[in-house]
Amino acid sequence: MIDLHVHTNNSDGKYTVEEILNMAEKKKINTISFCDHNIVEAYEKLKNIDVKKYFFGTIVTGIEFDFQYKKKNFHILGYKFDINILENSKFIDRTTYEERIKEEENRLDFFKSVCKKLNIKLTPNLKIENINLPANDIIKEDMQKHKENDKILDDILGKDRRGSFWLGHVTNPKSPFYIDFTKNLPTVTEIADEIHNAGGIVVLPHVFEYKSIDNITFLNEIFNLGILDGIECVHSKHTKEQVIYLKNFCKENKLLMTGGSDFHDDKKQTLGFTELGEISDEYNFKFAK
Repeated sequence: MIDLHVHTNNSDGKYTVEEILNMAEKKKINTISFCDHNIVEAYEKLKNIDVKKYFFGTIVTGIEFDFQYKKKNFHILGYKFDINILENSKFIDRTTYEERIKEEENRLDFFKSVCKKLNIKLTPNLKIENINLPANDIIKEDMQKHKENDKILDDILGKDRRGSFWLGHVTNPKSPFYIDFTKNLPTVTEIADEIHNAGGIVVLPHVFEYKSIDNITFLNEIFNLGILDGIECVHSKHTKEQVIYLKNFCKENKLLMTGGSDFHDDKKQTLGFTELGEISDEYNFKFAK
């Protein structure tokens, strides 16, 4: 079993590096990768601990970068890079903790104002407690606590409430919750060059999680740039049919396959698993057969 898409509390995950390694060892995961957003702090922390106290498997360097494409915000994964090279990249986020808290406070205020306009009930005095529970998560969770919001939440999150508030609304220009994160973001080609120059490989993640685009067109457009080494076929939001489509795409185009839960905390995802079952070694940077 593997999990090549895991977030720690260095970005927007709940658990520390050590806690996740302990969890991975107990689940008998053999390969893991920390893919925090635009930072590599998890790997800096690994340098200062005895990893074998927590985990006997393989740790693959990873990161999830933001990029802008056609005035929209998307993600790209980098793996197996030289940490000493990539940590000096101009695209690494060096925002201080205090600055990040202030950013989240401003976003929370904006979401509150949108909810007020849409007559969405919220708990009074919502606030940012720490960076690992960002504004979009706070709003998404709190909206669901109030039954009078059910009808509008059917549209926002779907009847099963599994819709991505972040990718479906916060980064969707058609949504009233939209925030333009594209200002000053690099292009996907710039990010890919940076990853490749650090000896890494470039993987396009969660293709079908974006709600404001034609996903197949997007996949082909990014592929046609000639920058991809692989596709994240297995993801917590991918259906069986979507996994099969992406596997076939990888086979036809000689791309590597990866798989990850996109683990943030155990309320949202299960480390090493999706709803389709455990993430197998088939997706450990291998070519489709």
